[in-house]
Amino acid sequence: MTSSKKRKESGMTGLWSGLPADLLSLIVDRLGLIELLSFHGVCKAWRAAASTALSKIEASANHKPWFLIYGENSQCHLYNESGRRYTTSIPELDGATCIASHQGWILVFKGGSMFFYYPFSHAKIDIPTFPLSVLSNHAAAFSSPPTTLECIVAVMHRDIMSGFSLYVLQRGANAWAKCELVQFYNVRELGSAIYGNQNFYFFDKINKLITFSVKDKTCVQHTLLKNENSTTIKHLPYVRSKSHFVRRNMKKKLGLDEDVSISICGTVVQNDSTDIIICNEEVESAEEFESRYLKGVWIQPRFFHLSPNQSWSF
Repeated sequence: MTSSKKRKESGMTGLWSGLPADLLSLIVDRLGLIELLSFHGVCKAWRAAASTALSKIEASANHKPWFLIYGENSQCHLYNESGRRYTTSIPELDGATCIASHQGWILVFKGGSMFFYYPFSHAKIDIPTFPLSVLSNHAAAFSSPPTTLECIVAVMHRDIMSGFSLYVLQRGANAWAKCELVQFYNVRELGSAIYGNQNFYFFDKINKLITFSVKDKTCVQHTLLKNENSTTIKHLPYVRSKSHFVRRNMKKKLGLDEDVSISICGTVVQNDSTDIIICNEEVESAEEFESRYLKGVWIQPRFFHLSPNQSWSF
């Protein structure tokens, strides 16, 4: 590149970065979330204007979860709450499976390797290799965003031969800890998981619940009851939303054909009163069609920009 061309490009950059604050404010008011996050990374002046807009959005009332479709090479489609679609390339999700979603972050498993990913600004945090190379019947959750010191990850897995196993990883640790479990009865297919009050809650797909106390390192099995008003029975501080994708007629809303089968990772929607667990879900294609297999994950959007350079270590 010639020196004159460099000066010309530098001058153009200077002109854009020197736009008046009032004009920048008008521009950001007309941008969607993805465009706003991109706008945020251009220069100092644009970052300041975008940060103000993002803070206003983040402080507003509850946001409905977005939905990310992946599973066919690296091309992914992200749908916001109004149905607008953003197409993006995420090579990290090619051949991978999302196993947990919380506060905008997704936990991704790929052939033994595991990492956190933040789709809104493509930040990635690698964590220690998982002890198993294959996950089938499983449920996973993490306590808080992986950028916090308190983050704990828990993955429960059931193998036909060896039964249940639970693996736990704390922020900064360089290896997973395996917790010894007793045999659980009438628990077959694991479903969703969530963290709260120093406990991980692992739900099966019917009416069983396994709680793991982070403090005591113990597991207890429970049976979930419907419409019990007795004061002697413990009540969960969550509401579960089963078949969320199907009940909202998402196939039609997203324009997916009847030949599509989709495996969905749920999330937690935080409300002022009671948090809602959107459960993991398996949606089969219509029987008369040869199935096209996709994956999806519900993501509660978080409106902040993160640097791609993140680390699991302290």
